[in-house]
Parts: sequence; structure tokens; C-alpha cells
Amino acid sequence: MRLTVALLVAVSLIAAGGCSSAGNVAVPTSCTGATNDKIAALIARRYDGEVDNVMVCGTTFASSRPQRSGPHGGHQLLPLRIPLPDGSSALVEVVTNDNLDGIVTAPRGAHVAAYGQYYLTTDSQRPFVAGIHDTHCATHRGADNGWIVVNAAKFPARGC
Repeated sequence: MRLTVALLVAVSLIAAGGCSSAGNVAVPTSCTGATNDKIAALIARRYDGEVDNVMVCGTTFASSRPQRSGPHGGHQLLPLRIPLPDGSSALVEVVTNDNLDGIVTAPRGAHVAAYGQYYLTTDSQRPFVAGIHDTHCATHRGADNGWIVVNAAKFPARGC
């Protein structure tokens, strides 16, 4: 009986350790096309799937705006113009979750860096060619802890 209990405790500790293995990625010190290399490659391929652990940085070309509240709570949309490695730029949306990130707002011209999950936008989301969401502590296996920084203020404020 003691052996069974000991094995159950050991297995639960190993399983718990596996769920908390999300990494923490540093905020970039500058925003260049090279910083956006991974998202640029996904945009160029028009990759139509979700990809964890993607960084984006740029400048808001309009103020952020709240999105309709859904099953996962309220959200904010930050519209970014990002530099690409070839010297061009792209329009990307960053969507934050009010419950998990805090309410993240940004004025026009804000410097933004975000780390989370890439997705390809649809025609109804034009002018954006892609987006990043899940900019909060990891909620699924394979994802690092996400974050968003607006004019040097990092969210989620409490960290992961």
C-alpha cells in the first residue's frame, strides 16, 4: 500500500512538472525587421495555422480598441505596422485578453512588442495580414509564456 501511494505521488509530481515547463523569452531591446523574422516568414507563406512562440514588434498606426466580449472574456485589439527583414512593412493585429493580460490599451504611435501565438487573418480582418494572440502566461503544452509590452509597460503585470 505504501509503495502504491509513493508511486502515485511520484507520478503526480512528474506530471505537474511537465505542465509547468513553459519558457520565458526576453523582450527585445530594439525593433527591427530581424526581430520580426519568424512572423515575416509565416506571412510570406500565408501559413494558415496557429504557431506558438512567435514574436512581433512595431508601432501602432491607430489607437487600440476593445473587441466584443466572448466566451473567453473581453479583448483589446492593437493595430501594428511592423518592419520586415526586406525593408518593407506589414499590418498585424495583436489581440490581448482582458482577464489574462489585464486591460492593455495603446495610443496611436505606441511602441509595441508581443510574444504569443500567430494566426493568419481572414478577409473580414483586413487590412491585417496576420495576428498574434495568447500574449499571456502559457495555457497549453508547447507554448512559452507570452507577454505584451506597450511603451515599456509589460503585461501581464504580475508575470508568470
